[in-house]
Amino acid sequence: MRIWSYELLDHLDQSLGMLDGVTGGRGEIVAQSPLGGSASISLDHRQDIDWMSHRVRVIFTETDQEPGPWWEVDAADRAPRTVQSFAWGTYLLTSPKEKHTPFHLGYDVGLLTKMSILHEDTVEGRYSLAESTPIIPAVVELIRSTGEARIAVTPSDAVLTAGMTWEAGETKLRIINDLLQAAGYWSLWCDGSGQFRVEPYVDPSLRPVAFTFEHGERSLHLPDWDREQDHTSVPNRFLAVGVGDEEHEPLVGVATNENPNSPYSFQARGRWITAKEEGVEGEAQDEFDAYAERKLRDAMNPVSRLRVSHDLMQLNPNDLVAFTPEDQRQRLATVQRMSTSFTFDAVIAAEWRQVND
Repeated sequence: MRIWSYELLDHLDQSLGMLDGVTGGRGEIVAQSPLGGSASISLDHRQDIDWMSHRVRVIFTETDQEPGPWWEVDAADRAPRTVQSFAWGTYLLTSPKEKHTPFHLGYDVGLLTKMSILHEDTVEGRYSLAESTPIIPAVVELIRSTGEARIAVTPSDAVLTAGMTWEAGETKLRIINDLLQAAGYWSLWCDGSGQFRVEPYVDPSLRPVAFTFEHGERSLHLPDWDREQDHTSVPNRFLAVGVGDEEHEPLVGVATNENPNSPYSFQARGRWITAKEEGVEGEAQDEFDAYAERKLRDAMNPVSRLRVSHDLMQLNPNDLVAFTPEDQRQRLATVQRMSTSFTFDAVIAAEWRQVND
């Protein structure tokens, strides 16, 4: 038995009870989006909800059997056992859209991830951090300045190797992610329970496998799947742009592919395809050039994307999964996108990025 439930929360993520009258919805988790995805639900009647401050947590629960008659439910050997239960996401509510019919009034409600809190909050004036500033405490302080307190932090001794400045009106989310990049951390993300996660980046080769999908009678993925390799967007030039100030232009590292034997080179294509990264830290030109060379080399490995539909389970963005379909060849991939409907027969439509050949 599969159940989707919806918990109404206050602005501190404290429970106000379960939200009834939800007739359906959808949700999407996106690893590469700063906001992390979105969702929506439908309500069959107006309820006592503060649309400006309340939140909702979407929870999936699966039990191993149907509940028995009411007189057997309390028996330990008859009551359903929870197989899995996890929060798909914790969201802010948007203003409801009314749906009128001759006999019914319903509401469609868009849901925003908690990353929107930091995206919609900005610094009022120029925000500067000096060289040698501890990075992770600065990130935590910025998160807390928005009123959020549920933060899971992996400590670090990383400090800024050069001062950084952002102009007035810059979003706190952009500043936080710039700082986390400087520390070698993931961009900020929020897990299903609504907790902000500040964690070091881990190379795919070093991540544990979160789940193994194998072809067979007990397979948890559907037999149809797709693989796409994007060659057209592979760059042949990369710019690594540093941070300047009022007196100094930022340093810029440039790397190019002019190897006539490479199918992605300028000679092979007859034009430049440029990728750029801003806010790169460094003190010397050779550091920027070396960084640009490494990023271009990494970018010249075409990304293979796998699209697979699988059973509902708790996976996080960027988790590493192993996938062995009917050809018995194991592929390792990272979770990039997951979408599902909030229905009892739902599956997850997933997009993975393959990391092995």
